[in-house]
Amino acid sequence: MATKDYERAAEQMMKANGAKCPTATQDITVNLKNRGKAIDSAAYGPENPALPNKQFWMQKAKDWEVSEKDAKTALCGNCSAFNQDKSMLKCIAKGIGDEGDPWALIKAGDLGYCEIFDFKCAASRTCDAWVAGSEEGEDEEEGEDMDEEGEYSGNDAGSAGMGSLITINVGAKD
Repeated sequence: MATKDYERAAEQMMKANGAKCPTATQDITVNLKNRGKAIDSAAYGPENPALPNKQFWMQKAKDWEVSEKDAKTALCGNCSAFNQDKSMLKCIAKGIGDEGDPWALIKAGDLGYCEIFDFKCAASRTCDAWVAGSEEGEDEEEGEDMDEEGEYSGNDAGSAGMGSLITINVGAKD
């Protein structure tokens, strides 16, 4: 799978930097900055997925030239760039810290990590950089993204100061 090649390249860069978890999982300011970029450049949303958000989904359907029903199926949770591997979830939990129950927050938000925009992401949202190819809940080989200490060793190019490995320019305004 092509994403495995990207993950291996990112792993090599992370080892060179000594990184254990993506910076955005540990630093809320970095996470919010990167999420803001996803909102501004790729229309990440909707703001509250629990609401009908009719206007949001109608716009997505128009932009993607699909039905509203089909647009609602393209979610972060089934995007190839959405990472919910066990080691990544451990990174997210570590970053949330002891302020409440991090695992309850991860479960409540169905959180994962966006490998394109480098931020903690909710499975029930979407953006214009959505990439087909993953099935929500799809299990990968156990531990393939962990090093010997059980730490995350996947993609964090943005935190390594290199920008995302995959650059998608979606209507960015200079």
